Amino acid sequence: MMRRTYLLTLGLLLITFSSTSLFGCASKRSTPADTSIGFDSGTGEGGTDSGVLTNCTNGVLDGTETSPDCGGDCAPCADGQMCTAPTDCLSMVCRSRYCLVPSCSDAVQNGAETGTDCGGGCGRCAGGVTCTVGSDCLSGECLADMTCTASGCEDGEMNQDETDVDCGGALCPKCAGDQSCLRSDDCLSTICDAGTCTTSTCTDRTQNQDETSLDCGGLTCPGCRDGFSCLIDIDCEGMRCVSGACVSCVDGIQDAEETDVDCGGGLCDPCLDGEMCSVGTDCEGGTCEAGLCVSCMDGVLNQDESDADCGGTICAPCGTGRVCAAATDCASNICDAPTSTCNAPGCGDGVLNGVETDLDCGGGSCLACTVGQTCLAGPDCDTGVCTGGVCQAPTCTDGVSNGTETGRDCGGSGSCPRCPDYEACDGPSDCDTAACTLGRCGTTGCIPFPGVGGSTDTFGYFGCTIPMTPATLPCPDISATGTIASLSDDSNISASIGFSFEFYGTTYTTLDVQSNGGVSFTPGYMTLGNSCLPTSSGRPPQILTWWDDLNPATSGGSVRYQTLGSAPNRQFVVRWDTAAFGGSVRGLFTMVLEETTNDIQVCYYDTNLGNPSTEDRGIGATIGIDQGPADALQFSCNTASLSDGLLIQYIHP
Repeated sequence: MMRRTYLLTLGLLLITFSSTSLFGCASKRSTPADTSIGFDSGTGEGGTDSGVLTNCTNGVLDGTETSPDCGGDCAPCADGQMCTAPTDCLSMVCRSRYCLVPSCSDAVQNGAETGTDCGGGCGRCAGGVTCTVGSDCLSGECLADMTCTASGCEDGEMNQDETDVDCGGALCPKCAGDQSCLRSDDCLSTICDAGTCTTSTCTDRTQNQDETSLDCGGLTCPGCRDGFSCLIDIDCEGMRCVSGACVSCVDGIQDAEETDVDCGGGLCDPCLDGEMCSVGTDCEGGTCEAGLCVSCMDGVLNQDESDADCGGTICAPCGTGRVCAAATDCASNICDAPTSTCNAPGCGDGVLNGVETDLDCGGGSCLACTVGQTCLAGPDCDTGVCTGGVCQAPTCTDGVSNGTETGRDCGGSGSCPRCPDYEACDGPSDCDTAACTLGRCGTTGCIPFPGVGGSTDTFGYFGCTIPMTPATLPCPDISATGTIASLSDDSNISASIGFSFEFYGTTYTTLDVQSNGGVSFTPGYMTLGNSCLPTSSGRPPQILTWWDDLNPATSGGSVRYQTLGSAPNRQFVVRWDTAAFGGSVRGLFTMVLEETTNDIQVCYYDTNLGNPSTEDRGIGATIGIDQGPADALQFSCNTASLSDGLLIQYIHP
């Protein structure tokens, strides 16, 4: 196995921390008095109002912190911790996302320095710079106002024991490259070559600049190899400084926090099977048993597995047909004793398994569960109502057609009220108008879909039509209030429904409005070429109001959408005012999604697109609802079946 180096891990961490810093607050800490809790409240106009609460004592990287509990709005970080700005660091030096150790060449006053890179253990300070004692000053004199007096090392002349102007010798600062010297101590580089100081480099075979070891480490030079001296991780090419020495995941030694040679411990690659570990994350297989890595992915029957890589107390249960010794070895929880193999889960095996929500019921593959049994959603129950994880008895207010009802919470022989127009009925007594026409209350009736597909699909949607006039169609008019969907030819746009809408058993809160006459619950563009239903073409699951090659960018055309009403009776409305591609005559149709009932209505106001042979009345379009290749309810496909004033209803089961 190739060991990944810690540098890769660090690179990923840097990306994460960089992203965190970008979304942090614009202003740094305002007062050091209390660093236990910080709150980023924004920077005013033009600033960021992130509202990120920072806990500076929870041991976790959160809020505006750059390392756990430091940086950002918390106290500054110690040397070697992550940072994004100098103010994140105690040293006030942030390089390559790390807080560096204070040095005498970092151009920042830090550590014990009294001035920038001078005093307090660094070189002596020039006149006028802050000091605490005389030894901080080139002149050797620190005045009462705590500033250095001027010295002969800053008079612009070569005097005293200087080897060049104001440098070298025992009193003045060391000389830079190309200045005169007598010995190595006269030079910043500590190299005096033929009377001239050389410029410090990372290849001069001398430890100088801020190097932590010979020609490596520090801010300027490359990281050091294993075994060389370091102060913080960034001093090492392997990005790991442990006890003052560089270590790595490729040195052939078990060191630092490794649990075995060059593996485990959180920074190196996980260990292989048989190598030592402390916890599961130390192991490639994710399992540490008795201090050794074991695997459920090695293709070998070992440990206490009942079959290769499954069963037993460590690995996952086995699938159908795999060897077992006990029921717990099997995902189905059924171990067939005569064959010692796992049985497939079934709806009559007397065991809760597979996708069942209760014993041999629910989950979509078995019969629906009865009242009082466990469920996850309404379809798991024979009443269609799941509340609090339990199937409920039918009521006249549960929003579902169940019990003896003929419609949703109405009709039937029970105590529910009579049904309004267009709800399902068996006879006049089910309807408040005492009229039941073609299985629907009212004198008009909702005419079931004709044709081979019929008026219902496998899921249970019922499709029917009501011929009306354009003026009496019930869909809301959003021509002046709806949000304009900026759709060009062959395009789509994502929109929020505004409530939870259930379509073919799945709940959605967003959808894509399509230029080609429909909405899809899978993001992306619906193709211009229509197909008859059911189909995997287009963008299923999808509602196809007029699936054809349409172009709402035609002059005067538009697509608008809007959420209307208040819970629990909101409506999501989409209005297409569009021509066919290449045409100029626009048709008009509107789709309405109903909250609570999850019904769908489509109103067709104008079905004339200016071409009777290829476009008018949906002659080249598909109209229906489609779950995908397995289930759909189709009104028409490439037939002139639409008419002005037609209302199509897709009634949810």
